[in-house]
Amino acid sequence: MSDADRHASLIAAHETRLKALLAGDLALLQTVVGEDMVFISTTGATTTRADVIAAYNAGKMQIMRMDASDISTRIYGDIGILIYSADGKTRHGDTIAEAKTRSTTVYALRNGGWQMISQHQSRLE
Repeated sequence: MSDADRHASLIAAHETRLKALLAGDLALLQTVVGEDMVFISTTGATTTRADVIAAYNAGKMQIMRMDASDISTRIYGDIGILIYSADGKTRHGDTIAEAKTRSTTVYALRNGGWQMISQHQSRLE
């Protein structure tokens, strides 16, 4: 796979992850998010893939909007890093939050496809 193809496939995995989150498609989400994923929110809270799946299954979590822009990629062997801005709207229980964030997301190339293994967000506003 060429270098350009690797970068394109990394962005495609990111877009698949956002599509799965917006649709609540947990089967699709699990193809691009590793079991060992750790997410650190703008408040410093830590969430795992198991936490995300449980929250979706319980009806406690919904991603209502997630628009990513200004995406850059870096690839180091089997590790890919996306840095991007996002404008999102989420529901956690009865709380709806809207925020603009800057994210650093780490993917690992596993079994021929990218899986997200870590993400850290910082609030822009």
